[in-house]
Amino acid sequence: MKDVLVLVNQPDFQQLMDTYLDEKKKEYYRILEQSDDEKELYRAQGACSLLNKMKNMKVEVQTKAKRG
Repeated sequence: MKDVLVLVNQPDFQQLMDTYLDEKKKEYYRILEQSDDEKELYRAQGACSLLNKMKNMKVEVQTKAKRG
């Protein structure tokens, strides 16, 4: 986890990551709005969940690095 800490502590990391994740979420929201295929909907839901988790990556990495 300490290897990733260097990345998340970069000054503009969070802004760049949020911009990227927001664009990816728009793609999956479009699928959720337009698709009739159940598998595709479940995949899009899972992707959105993962993207939301990634938005909190900085805090998670910093917390785990402090613990151990």
